[in-house]
Amino acid sequence: MNIGLDIDNVITAFDSGIFKEFLLEDKNKRNSGIINKNARHINLGMFDWSQEEIDEFYNNNMERIAKNLKPRRNCKKYMDKLLKDGHNLILISHRAYPHYKTPEQTTLDWLKKNKINFTKLILSDSPDKTKECRENNIDIMIDDRAGQCKKMTANGVYCMLMFTKFNRKEVENLPFATSWENLYKEINKLCKKEM
Repeated sequence: MNIGLDIDNVITAFDSGIFKEFLLEDKNKRNSGIINKNARHINLGMFDWSQEEIDEFYNNNMERIAKNLKPRRNCKKYMDKLLKDGHNLILISHRAYPHYKTPEQTTLDWLKKNKINFTKLILSDSPDKTKECRENNIDIMIDDRAGQCKKMTANGVYCMLMFTKFNRKEVENLPFATSWENLYKEINKLCKKEM
């Protein structure tokens, strides 16, 4: 199978890394802390930052933060198993300017540093990865953004949502994985159905 994998929140522990950085940066702003624990996401009303402040924060810090993100629990182990099983792992991510000045090099350096093995890296111009999935004959795309999974599914791409703290309420009718171990099992089930 050709398996498409988003990077942030699928391979990296993106939200936990960003959350720590928001807490640190908040001390340099108004030091208000978390104002809404039930916000849909860190940058959607959890802090009292304006959209301009959020954009400025990402533009000035994302590349530095991305270099230090931790891999998601067990991703390397199960990615290696998938490769050993004969699957192609195609990383498809929307890492772009202005958040990243050198998105490809930053991403490749992180993958090398964390010994993450993969088949191919594609940096998409859009959060909607339908075009890249079609061009690379992706059998299943794993993403953390429910809205993007719904768009890709509507355009004929089989998509599975990787659970995060912030997307659990958005699952609706999407197939999902709760962990890398669970994802590996779901991919094996799909392979058996295709046989």
